[in-house]
Amino acid sequence: MAAAAERYDVLAPVHENPTRDEALAVLRREDPIQWDEDNQWWLLTRHADIREVSRNPDVFSSEPKGPWHVAEHRYSMQAMDGKPHLRHRNVVSRGFTPRMVSMLTERARAYADQAIDALEGRSSCDFVTDLAVPVPMRIIADMLGVDDGDLKRFREWSDAMIGGTTDAGPEHLARTAELIGELQAYIGEKVDERRSEPRDDILSKIVSAGDAGMLGDAPAGEDASGANRFDPDEIKDMALFLLVAGNETTRNGISQGMLALLQHPEERDRLAADPSLWETGADEILRWTAPVRAMRRVAMTDALLAGQKIREGESVVMVYASGNRDESVFEDPHRFRVDRTPNEHLSLGFGPHYCLGANLAKMEIRAALERILARLPGLRLAGDPVFTPSALIDGINQMPVEW
Repeated sequence: MAAAAERYDVLAPVHENPTRDEALAVLRREDPIQWDEDNQWWLLTRHADIREVSRNPDVFSSEPKGPWHVAEHRYSMQAMDGKPHLRHRNVVSRGFTPRMVSMLTERARAYADQAIDALEGRSSCDFVTDLAVPVPMRIIADMLGVDDGDLKRFREWSDAMIGGTTDAGPEHLARTAELIGELQAYIGEKVDERRSEPRDDILSKIVSAGDAGMLGDAPAGEDASGANRFDPDEIKDMALFLLVAGNETTRNGISQGMLALLQHPEERDRLAADPSLWETGADEILRWTAPVRAMRRVAMTDALLAGQKIREGESVVMVYASGNRDESVFEDPHRFRVDRTPNEHLSLGFGPHYCLGANLAKMEIRAALERILARLPGLRLAGDPVFTPSALIDGINQMPVEW
């Protein structure tokens, strides 16, 4: 076992582990596919091995079969493979077309401006609550057809869904379950509304495709028996997954991105002076921050990975935060550089599970931070950030700022 490996716990909150980067560098160099006896899984720290596992779902399955990610539920497209995954992906992809992302760009900028406008007369705020949350939360609300009058409740439900991915006590979990139940009921009402009165939103597209009986690449309506149609609970589950997937990575990308820019003022100045650098800047923020720290897969058969035998039923944990610092892939990987290209980071996944909303997430990160840098140029930290206590998410719960 590598010496630094004993000091690195993949489940420990990132910012409580100051030796993380050093430990992961040693693992990549000396023990890149390491058996973790305590947790009974293989820890993958090299970019190439993570990509190899990600591109082979028939061998390394995403379905929850091992000791990792207790928050995985059947609604998660991330926890499906093969035809079920393709079935959901084909339907949801209708809401993430280039036309849709382009249409939402001006709306994202407007929401960022509205969040900044709401701070008029103030000289401080909590960056996460007041500036990072509004853009992705309102964009996903628009995509799901949430009415403006319901935004306050939707934000509370959204926070509850995301809070369910972190460690919490029994009282918090009970309240979270209650709020998620309210959201499920609300989405059920909206599904019924879209079935009778479709709109130009992703929820209407899911309802329409589900009622038509889409499966895999088959044309809508091919299965006249309706055997492949989505049931009402399945449609609600897809909407709930979109809420988390469309919200979590982006709000943390915005928060962690701002923190990175505050910690690297020379890169912040470059973006402010040359907005064209945002073409590469959003990807560098995602590489640097890795909002989703890791993902698990389980071996469906005995397999060899870079010469290491993985036995059927054993789990592998792909540490994206390590792959994003792999010296064999990234030049000067421990430097935050907004003009980095190429940038084959793993923060949005790879292979069949590559994030459907990748372009939307990058657009929202750019829209929010570009407007904040332009309108609050003197923004600075006013205290220590409070990081998310999660094995899965590298996020920030609170970040006091002033200007």
